[in-house]
Amino acid sequence: MDVFFNPNSIAVIGASAKKGKIGYEILKNIIKSKKNVYPVNPNRKEIMGLKCYTSVEEIEETVDLAVVAIDAKNVINAIEECHRKGIKRVIIISGGFKEAGNEQLEKELIKKAKEYDIRIIGPNCIGVFNGRNKFNTFFQRNMNLPKSGNVAILTQSGTFGIGLLERFANEGIGVSKFVSYGNKADVNEFDLVKYLEKDKSTDIIAIYAEDFAKEFFDMKFEKTVVVLKAGRTELGKKAANLHTGAMATNYEIFKGVCKQKGIIIADNFEEFFGILKIISMQGLPFNGNTAIITNGAGPGVIACDYLNDKRYLDLHSNLIDLTGSATSKDFLDAIYRLDKNVAIVILNFVFQDAPLAETIDVFYKKFKKDRRIYVASAMGGKFISKQRKKLAKLGIPLFEEPLHLINALDKIAWYSMRK
Repeated sequence: MDVFFNPNSIAVIGASAKKGKIGYEILKNIIKSKKNVYPVNPNRKEIMGLKCYTSVEEIEETVDLAVVAIDAKNVINAIEECHRKGIKRVIIISGGFKEAGNEQLEKELIKKAKEYDIRIIGPNCIGVFNGRNKFNTFFQRNMNLPKSGNVAILTQSGTFGIGLLERFANEGIGVSKFVSYGNKADVNEFDLVKYLEKDKSTDIIAIYAEDFAKEFFDMKFEKTVVVLKAGRTELGKKAANLHTGAMATNYEIFKGVCKQKGIIIADNFEEFFGILKIISMQGLPFNGNTAIITNGAGPGVIACDYLNDKRYLDLHSNLIDLTGSATSKDFLDAIYRLDKNVAIVILNFVFQDAPLAETIDVFYKKFKKDRRIYVASAMGGKFISKQRKKLAKLGIPLFEEPLHLINALDKIAWYSMRK
């Protein structure tokens, strides 16, 4: 699997010289990673200053990986050429297979790949991203890619993956590996998780999928796995089948199996993202004992309402309302006075209140992380966006909606106690 993320040389089959074409954007993005790149297009002699080849077989040098972006009907011929060239790893960006009703074409593709001992990611995907060296096979432009970090993202949906990557980048969360695997005709979540369990740069594995390989549930998970599953309802199943050709399973059974295996299940995108950013930035709490420190009564009351029916979070009397006159020193003093058995601290900031706004830099300078989990909640516009970035430098994730924060924390507390 590592060749998909760390190839030394890449052939782009279907490279284009025309801006806006998928083959153009893929080639441009791969060139940025400073790898050895070989455009393949029988109608061009040169693209972006690089010699263009009519076939991968014409390339003199060894090729580790082929990225394919041509009409579906021509992909099998490309696989045969890759075989003759000795290329054993292929990413097929092209759509038009099972998801478009051409199931037989996809079966023939995989039969040929197995015959030649070629592993395939895709088809109908956007491919891979390596957080360390920034290598990617995307055909998107103007993307804000995240820094290197400890979260690996596996997604059947390229669109979902793009959104998640940009959210990560916006909030300062790092990514180790990213895979959009589309129809997963060959490489699936079982293959990828097996690889990532041994990947030293990955601590957390995030998965968005519409169905799962049976072998996935035979695995023993040493690393934290967080899953958001689509295709839960009859309508969702139909949509999933149109999207990736997925055969969705019974969702209640799926959730039960995941809990037995120690997999965290998210109910929606915001919760999924929240769980990931808390664990990646703060780690796991040593218990579910929770404190809320606030300078605004409203957010504190709402958070208590959401906490009321949670199984794994315990507030007791740890609601500390500092009132609107609170300064940064008041927040810091309240933190230091907390009982040592409190593992989770929710900081409800009303940053706009003048006493806090005037002194907020004191908090950023003097806050010291201890063994507790710290998360923040605040609502607002531009000023809050600035605070989000400053908190991120301290490793404190910021949430706007207390519901998503509390739900994420409850599932993290369940997972921590289970471990």
